[in-house]
Amino acid sequence: MAVDMTTAMEKLNSWLNMLIEVEGADLHIKTDSSIRARVKDDIVMLSTEEPTAEMMDGIIRGLSSKDYEDFLETKEYDGAYSLDDDHRFRVNIFMHIGGTAISMRLIPPQIRTIEELNLPSSLHKLSELRRGLVLVTGTTGSGKSTTLASIIEEINRKYPYHIITIEDPIEYIHKDKKCIIEQRELGLHTRSFSRALRAAMREDPDVIVVGEIRDMATAESILQAVNTGHLVFSTIHTLDARETIDRLIAIFPTSEQNRVRDTLAATLEAVISQRLILGADEDTMIPAAEVLFKSPQIQELIRAKRDHEIPDALEKENISYESQTFNRALFELALNGKITEKQAFEYASSPADLKLMFTLSPEYEEKVHRNEKVKEVWLKEDAEEKEEK
Repeated sequence: MAVDMTTAMEKLNSWLNMLIEVEGADLHIKTDSSIRARVKDDIVMLSTEEPTAEMMDGIIRGLSSKDYEDFLETKEYDGAYSLDDDHRFRVNIFMHIGGTAISMRLIPPQIRTIEELNLPSSLHKLSELRRGLVLVTGTTGSGKSTTLASIIEEINRKYPYHIITIEDPIEYIHKDKKCIIEQRELGLHTRSFSRALRAAMREDPDVIVVGEIRDMATAESILQAVNTGHLVFSTIHTLDARETIDRLIAIFPTSEQNRVRDTLAATLEAVISQRLILGADEDTMIPAAEVLFKSPQIQELIRAKRDHEIPDALEKENISYESQTFNRALFELALNGKITEKQAFEYASSPADLKLMFTLSPEYEEKVHRNEKVKEVWLKEDAEEKEEK
């Protein structure tokens, strides 16, 4: 029995409101299954209701609107949905063995600053760049879009530039401050990333933002843009700086890879690779970020195909260039009490190297000594209380 689309969307809105109430990040809906949500780092049950195939069809019609027929043909849909003026969601609809499924991610209404996101203060340098390539990387749900929006918004507050973004879909909405910003959505305002990029170079931009590098055509267009003196920001699904460089080069045929290496060596200004970790307070998601900043050593390693040496170079250039490895990021977060030492080792690229960092750190030794003193006082007070009783 068909379900009226208005009724279906009202039901969806009720689940979205539940998600907001529990401060969740993602809503997951699938045919004949209870409603789930990602809250902090876990998937939890949000509602025992199980939408039928007819209910799912009504919701999908409401979310995809005029693209519904395309969804039936392609079996996938990406878009955005506004619940109200303060709550927007990124939408992905797909088919699977059990029917259809919908994933919706809440886009925070305010674009937070680098400090508010607990990101390294060194990222402020990125807003001062005038040309080159900056890549923000990580797995799905690692906060790439949020970090990128924060950097773009800082440029918007500080400089009179022209910024063009090409996104799929548009997530954070930027309002003109010192900058003029035009945001274009794939499918709605342009047919492809590469096509929009080629057009953007004729539209007098200072900064171009590409939502994601998905194919060689987009990667080639980005390299052309940075070669002509533009500042380009983009994202890619990789785990760390070394893998990012390898993956970007591997997109191209072998005959082109030396040229791409030379271009990256000359124009790659930074790579920020991040992972989200539940904070020690078990209430906040904390980003651990590996950061690569351009340096003569990094340029030489890229040109000479010595990418495997990049992690060591990042550690050595921690002070001189403010680069840092994941291990360094985890060590600092644990030392400052933002995550636990156990979490640091769970997420470490090399637990053995991280253990050495802790062992050789005077700050860590002092912290342990201080904690032991506090523990001694607590035990003494507890013993005295028991004795009095």
